[in-house]
Amino acid sequence: MALTLPFVAPLWAGRARRPGGAVFRFAQRRGLLKTSAERAAHVVRALGEQIPAGGEAPDVDRLRQRLDDRRCSILSILTLWLFPYLGVVAALFVLLNGRFGAGYLWMVLVWGMFGGVLVLADVDRRMLARSLPLEHTTFMAVQVVEACLPPEPSRVELRGRSRVSAICASVDDLCAALGRQANLEPRRTDALHRARLRAEALEVVRNFHAAKIRLVEGDQAALGTLYAVIGSLLTRTVAPTHLPESASRLVAPEVLSADESWEGPPLRNESAGAKALGYVVFIVGLAGFGYVLSLLNLPEPLAWALLILMAGAGHRVLNRWLPVPTLPTELSPTAVPAGPSAGEGGVGTYGAGQAG
Repeated sequence: MALTLPFVAPLWAGRARRPGGAVFRFAQRRGLLKTSAERAAHVVRALGEQIPAGGEAPDVDRLRQRLDDRRCSILSILTLWLFPYLGVVAALFVLLNGRFGAGYLWMVLVWGMFGGVLVLADVDRRMLARSLPLEHTTFMAVQVVEACLPPEPSRVELRGRSRVSAICASVDDLCAALGRQANLEPRRTDALHRARLRAEALEVVRNFHAAKIRLVEGDQAALGTLYAVIGSLLTRTVAPTHLPESASRLVAPEVLSADESWEGPPLRNESAGAKALGYVVFIVGLAGFGYVLSLLNLPEPLAWALLILMAGAGHRVLNRWLPVPTLPTELSPTAVPAGPSAGEGGVGTYGAGQAG
C-alpha cells in the first residue's frame, strides 16, 4: 500500500487516472474483449431498430473501443490492488494460525488494513469515473439500452427486481453520469461554454426522466424518444475527442423537447467530509467485526464467510451513503447571455453562479 499510493494519489488529485498499457495488450491476447464487441453490436442494432428515420446512431467500432477502454481500466485497478490485498490476507492467516499471546492489537490493525485496501480500490474506481467521464457516460447509456430491451427467454429471473425498476435505476445512473460529466468540464474552458453545457445537460436529464415516466406507464412510443436521445448522446461520447465538433453539444438539438412537467432529479451534493467519514466508519466497522470474530474462535471457513458478507453489506451501504453529484433542479433567474445555438437547442439560460 505504501508503494502504490505515492504513484496513484497524484493522479487522483489531477484527474489523470487513465490506466492501460500492459493490461490492454494482455486482455487482447487472451480474448477477454470479445464480449465488448458483441455488446456494442447488440446495442447499436437495438438503437437502429427503434430510432426514427434520420436519427443518429453511434459507430459500432468506436463504441466497442470505449467499452474496451473502461473494462481494461477496471481490470488494471483490480490487478493493482490485488497485491496489497493478498498481502493482508497472508498476514491474517499468519495471525489466525500463529496463536500469539498478545495478538489482538495486531489483529485489529490487520483487519483495519483489510478494510483499507477495499476502500482504496473503491476510491480508485471512483476517481477513474472522474478522470474518464466520457467512458463512464457511455457505459451508463449502454446499460439503459440493455435495460429497455425485451428480456430473453433464457435469462434467469431475478426475484424482487422487475424490468421497470431496472429501467428506472439505469436512467437515474445515466442522469448522474451526465451531471458529473458537465460538472467536470475543465476549468480552463470558456466559462460561457461550461455554463451552456451544464444547462444542456439539465435539459437532457429532463428529457430522460420524462421519457422514463412515460415508458414505465406503458407508453411504448416513449422508447423511440428515449433511444433517439441516447443514440445522439452515444454518437458524441464515442467520437474522437480531438475533433472540434465532439465538444460542441451533448446531443443534437432536434432530439430534445421542452418538458416543463419534470424538474429533474433531486440535488445531491458530493461532500468530501461525508466521503472521508463514510470510509472511516467502514474501516472501523470491518476491523471491529473482525476482532469480534477473532475472540469467538470460530472455524476459519465460517469466519471468512461472515467477513465477506460484512464487507459486501458495508460496501453497499457506503455506495448509498456517498452518492455522485447531479445537476441543480432549477435554472437560476440570473442568466448567462444566450447565443444563437442556445435558442435552437432549447437551453437558453443558466445561472451565472454555476459558471465557476
